[in-house]
Amino acid sequence: MTLDPRLAQARDLRLQDAFDQARALCHTVLETRPDDAEAMGLLGICDIECGNVAGGRAWLDRAEAADADNASVHLYRSIQLEAEGNAAAALDAARRASECDTGRFDIWGRLGDLAGIGGNLPLAASCFSKALKAEGKHPARASVAIRLAGLEMQLGRADDAEAALDIAQAALGGGMPPEGYAIKAAIARNRADWSLLREVAQAWLDVVPNDNDARGALAQALSQLGYYRRAIEIFRPVVAERGRDPGSLAALGRLYLGARDTETARQTFEAALEIDPNSADALFGLARIGNFAGRVEEVETYCRRILAAHPDHLDACAFLAETTGGRIEDSELAVLETARDATDLPADRQSVSLFALGDTYHRRKRRADAFATWERANKVKWLQHNGKLESGYDRDAQHQRVDRLMGQFDGREPAGIPVSGPVPIFIVGMPRSGTTLLEAAVSAHADIEPSGELPALPYIFEQFERWAAANGWRGGPIPEGVLAEWREIYFRQLREYGLDGAKWVTDKQPSNFQAVGLIRQLFPQSPVIHIRRRPLETAFSIFRRNFTRQWPFAHSLDDIRHYYAEQARLCDYWQRTYPQTVTPVQYETLVVEFEATLRSLFDRMGLSWDDNCLEFYKLERQIMTFSAMQVRRPPSADHLDSTTPYLEWLGDFDEAIGACGVDAKTGEWLGTDNAGDGAAPDVKTAAPETARVPVASGGFWQRLFGGGGKSRS
Repeated sequence: MTLDPRLAQARDLRLQDAFDQARALCHTVLETRPDDAEAMGLLGICDIECGNVAGGRAWLDRAEAADADNASVHLYRSIQLEAEGNAAAALDAARRASECDTGRFDIWGRLGDLAGIGGNLPLAASCFSKALKAEGKHPARASVAIRLAGLEMQLGRADDAEAALDIAQAALGGGMPPEGYAIKAAIARNRADWSLLREVAQAWLDVVPNDNDARGALAQALSQLGYYRRAIEIFRPVVAERGRDPGSLAALGRLYLGARDTETARQTFEAALEIDPNSADALFGLARIGNFAGRVEEVETYCRRILAAHPDHLDACAFLAETTGGRIEDSELAVLETARDATDLPADRQSVSLFALGDTYHRRKRRADAFATWERANKVKWLQHNGKLESGYDRDAQHQRVDRLMGQFDGREPAGIPVSGPVPIFIVGMPRSGTTLLEAAVSAHADIEPSGELPALPYIFEQFERWAAANGWRGGPIPEGVLAEWREIYFRQLREYGLDGAKWVTDKQPSNFQAVGLIRQLFPQSPVIHIRRRPLETAFSIFRRNFTRQWPFAHSLDDIRHYYAEQARLCDYWQRTYPQTVTPVQYETLVVEFEATLRSLFDRMGLSWDDNCLEFYKLERQIMTFSAMQVRRPPSADHLDSTTPYLEWLGDFDEAIGACGVDAKTGEWLGTDNAGDGAAPDVKTAAPETARVPVASGGFWQRLFGGGGKSRS
């Protein structure tokens, strides 16, 4: 039935708060159609919205008696019932309205509002989505789209949230209100897309200058991109404005910690504790400092202080389990098991609990439970990253990348021009292959400073790939102007960490193995050390750790195997192509023949020997990786075999990696012509002739310049 034009106008007038004019039109209709339910319903809602709920109810009673299937009457009835404090009945009335007319924006919007207020978020999101489909030009379209985006984020559906924001932006002619930017920022955080977060936060600040939430988002983005000092400058005014707020102080402390200013970070966390002695964020920050310094007793002290005040604090339990290798109390185990069984825990929180729970079962020799828990944890990581239970690692893309790099860098291109400043020593390979141990030993040298896993080169490598694709570059010298820009990015990162005065610095970002050809032109003086470890040990260690989304291969043993093989293939190519630059080191040899291996390595790099390298574990330093505790002890062969108790569940990994062309004992690339022949090289002759470090047998980074969370090896 077509709506009387006078009543359509009355609807619009009511939405403009022109109630008297709306009423006049309704009365005009009733003069000729005294039983018109639509007119009586409009009179009722006008009275209700003017404060006359009783009068409005009377009109709605008359309207419903005239037409019990009129959608508008039930819609207005829901407003009346909500005004009277009867939320459940209001929801039922709105639902009845949607049954009477399935194509009205205002009805679906109303039902969505009430469902959201009642906590039924899936229903609310569904209703808002139907509202947007019902009418393309409603004045409230942008507002409803933004509310839908917020709901989708709460439901963990970032892609749907982004689609809703696109609708809102189109309805607003390209603009976006602050709440829209807040949701955009949440989407960027969800994807760990820190470059996007920086862009969104800056646009947010342009709309609302000095907004604290926008400043916080920008500070987070800058910190994740490695610009900690700039992030601190952005966030300090937030802390000053909020005054004695322990949460803001703890957030500032985390920024100082990222900037490797651990003393200022400690002071800031302690300042937060002066305000709130039970601040979990501040106590957790101090626990992290203890972990980085290798003081496990501090970690235990602070985590248990958190648990004394907050018995169900998941992060404290998980961090305690991770740091102590699963040595936690039964009560703490119970927290992790409760989180495991929770049905409403977000995927990222559940994965934290599961990895820690697996470590705890491992410590208690509950092997089957441990492996099953790690397996489930990795599947949850798939869900966290992709929103579905499937791997996010693209095997074809990685294989093609390796092929492309081998074609682009063929050894005929000239090395770059020697540059002044610190000379990076790049330690590359697989995560969990021993990069932390090797860096700790090498950087104990008086002339070498450790930088850990710098985010700069992975970012530069991404820039290189884009540049090469855009310019059709297939090899040869890269223009010096381009190289100079990329070098400045790297050196700016060193300045950010206070390393610009060093002679040599170590960079142990494992994924830099992809950039060796680029390194030759960027930093021709730089040695590259490729550390190898038995593939099964490496894979199992990765499988047991809570890696971030920047390592999508890390959540499946099959994906790890594939990535390992591609890494071995490319590193073998680099070693043959740049024999004077790339040196292989076998992890098992390093552990067993520590001094001989290090002396040979320093000789190859042209550096003098320093006895401090043998007692690296005695040095006071911050180590921000999973291995922070392990490298506080002398190297030992006691832990070369972690997989034997789990061979029942690890299947045919050795056979499969061999079929890929990788030696299952050493991780050396043998080539697919030799794959699967069952002949592993002799342990003392596996190293190529160019290598001067003995080899023995033994038991894609983010496209983002930064990457938060824990380091990998």
